[in-house]
Amino acid sequence: MVNSKVKDLMRSKLSASALGRISSLPSPSAGNRPADRAQQALAQAFLKRSVKMLERVSSSASPEALKSALSASTDAGGVASLLSDLAPLDAALSAVDPFLEAMARGAVVKRELLISAGGVLTSSQVSSALGITRQAVDKRRARRALLAVPNGSGDYLYPVCQFALDGAIPGFEQVLRAFQIRNPWTQLSALIASAPALGGKTILEALKSGDIERAITVAASFGEQAA
Repeated sequence: MVNSKVKDLMRSKLSASALGRISSLPSPSAGNRPADRAQQALAQAFLKRSVKMLERVSSSASPEALKSALSASTDAGGVASLLSDLAPLDAALSAVDPFLEAMARGAVVKRELLISAGGVLTSSQVSSALGITRQAVDKRRARRALLAVPNGSGDYLYPVCQFALDGAIPGFEQVLRAFQIRNPWTQLSALIASAPALGGKTILEALKSGDIERAITVAASFGEQAA
């Protein structure tokens, strides 16, 4: 009985959230441009499909996994928590989607990376913190002076760990440009990982201590074997 009640609550929460977003979306005919109408139609179709997936996943979950998901502070965090709890238990995720388990693990890794990086700032927050325009922030990201990860909605999130009180950490731009790997998630992982060549320090710690040249050398070494 308890299991059934928790599952019903989880299903209700997830479905209501998704359906609420569906109903709040403008109808495909409401946009003025064809591109707007196409985007709205795609969003509605995706949300309807997501509701069905969430119902199937929640019906396979244990009460403990559902309670953990319900305690998350955000809807996205709840879904990520549920999928990550189910993945190691082989809870028939492949029956929902053959790639769902891998995606769930990837989502958890990314979330943990951002937590380890001190959280993130939006483009607008970086603009305000640095005293520059949004366009200038975008230009710095494009020229690899700032590290940003995509947020899935066309914008970017900037890990807090790259900033000092007066801007980006000295030498950070040189480190980013030294990376042979271009994936921002891999770069972030490398920046906050302990490096034997730096005496156990991370690349960011080396930069903060003024050891810029060694930090650049270590960053440049990532990806050499795959090159």
